[in-house]
Amino acid sequence: MGEQAENTQQPADETAPDLQIESESGNSVKTESRFMFVFPLLMSVFLFVGFSQDSVLKEKRIGRNSLDREITEDSKKKEPKINFSALLAAEEFSKKLRDTVYTKGELWLELRIDLQMLYAHYRDGRTISYPVSTGQPYASKSVESRPGLYAIFLKEEVHLSSQFNNARMNYYMPYNMGIGFHGLPGTGYYGHLGVRPSSHGCIRMRNEDVRVLFKQCDIGTLVLSHKGKSTRTVAFAPEGFQNDAEYTKEDYNSMLAYNLASLLEGKYFINPPKRFVIDGTVIPRSGINVSSTDNIPEKQMLPFAVAKIENRIDRLNYNYAAGNSRIKEIQETEFAQVFENGGQDSTISGSVQLPVDPDMIKKYVYNPIGILPYFPPDR
Repeated sequence: MGEQAENTQQPADETAPDLQIESESGNSVKTESRFMFVFPLLMSVFLFVGFSQDSVLKEKRIGRNSLDREITEDSKKKEPKINFSALLAAEEFSKKLRDTVYTKGELWLELRIDLQMLYAHYRDGRTISYPVSTGQPYASKSVESRPGLYAIFLKEEVHLSSQFNNARMNYYMPYNMGIGFHGLPGTGYYGHLGVRPSSHGCIRMRNEDVRVLFKQCDIGTLVLSHKGKSTRTVAFAPEGFQNDAEYTKEDYNSMLAYNLASLLEGKYFINPPKRFVIDGTVIPRSGINVSSTDNIPEKQMLPFAVAKIENRIDRLNYNYAAGNSRIKEIQETEFAQVFENGGQDSTISGSVQLPVDPDMIKKYVYNPIGILPYFPPDR
């Protein structure tokens, strides 16, 4: 029985490994089948993630390239470039600069000798033209009408000429010594108006035209006479504009010389012109020089800055430091001096401080045409 028991148990012991092998093989089959299912899924996920990361990297690379391109383009934009068109236009720009003389009047007159026209410019923007006839240079006892900046200094409804046998001149308004605007009796001379010079020097106008201007023009009304090449022009001062001080005649001469010199010497931007309203009554009867645009240089010099370092005492720290016993002794005027910018107006006590000498005034203010000749009447 013992042997049988052993025999009976032995097969059981022998079959157990078989069963175990079968179960292990079954598990391995299941594991392999499960692995074969999961592996493609993992590969798909891996490939998907790889492609997505690659697209992100490409986008970043493209974005970085575009950013680099933008930065490069911006840097190129910021690089200084030479504007050749501006260089070519420098001459034209310089030639268009003018010295502007400002008036507070309601109108000013522009006599175009070359066009035989008179233009009345009004503050409201209107411009009215009148045909005129100026002085012819080749007639007996005649002078050519001359360029310059003038002002009307006399008004007479009827004036009898002391040089031309008491010739009657209607609404006479002289501006350049004996030369002025006027009409004549009759209308026979109207055919020359706006066409050619025909007078002995005065500016002949239709009686109805000069009558209008006679009522509108005041003593001191500016008259700019030129042949189309005046370096000076006239403009209306803005409403409420006031001069920095009460200028004298010498002050006006200094500023006029300074402004025209800065333009004609190519220093228009280095020595900016002084802005002021001129009093027409101080303009000499011989007129003021208006020069010619032919004298304007092709290019104006540009200013440049030079660094200047100065060591100064810290007045704030010295005067207003905590515990300083002098703090109560500081006056308001001294306190204001600490904060002032140091800039000063060009006028000091009513006198203009400009680098102008008598030679500059003679060159840029006095009318180079000079004094008109006087022809005595016939006896």
